Amino acid sequence: SPTPVFEDVLDDQQFKATGKMLIAGCGMGYDAVLAAKKGHNVYAVDFAPEAVKSAIMMAEKEKVKMNLIHEDIFKLDSIYKNHFDYVYDYVTYCSIDPSRRKEYAEKIACFLKPGGKLIALLFPVEDRKGGPPYAVDVLEFYEIFSKHLHMTLSSKKINTIKPRRGREVLQIYIKKEQQAADADKS
Repeated sequence: SPTPVFEDVLDDQQFKATGKMLIAGCGMGYDAVLAAKKGHNVYAVDFAPEAVKSAIMMAEKEKVKMNLIHEDIFKLDSIYKNHFDYVYDYVTYCSIDPSRRKEYAEKIACFLKPGGKLIALLFPVEDRKGGPPYAVDVLEFYEIFSKHLHMTLSSKKINTIKPRRGREVLQIYIKKEQQAADADKS
């Protein structure tokens, strides 16, 4: 089923304005379908063929339109530069090899329009070895993404499923106009 905190976020007034939304690592498609039902123009990307197939079937079943992209997020075309009003990440960051996390942050920032928002549900925020999923350090995430975006919210007080209670943090970031102009210069 859709992630409870994502449903809460989409019902929040600041996210009621629909727009183009990239679901990074859409998995089976639950959250992508939810966003499409709420009126967003969803671009759901995943590198796993089974995930994309499942998301397609779920979209058809729920009678929603989505743009499904079978691709590694690192290989998405530059046509998506400054393209999205929102990017949603849940369990994509933790599945990426930690050596590529800075590259991932650059990619996400590039995809967002000026004023666009990153909705990041960080999991697992715990000390653990190995992966994926790799442990997510909340401060490290902030340091990596704040080079490109401005954080507007960080909260552990979120609606989550019981097995993940205390192991998730919601963060919201915004791409400022100046950050977009600086990115265009590079």
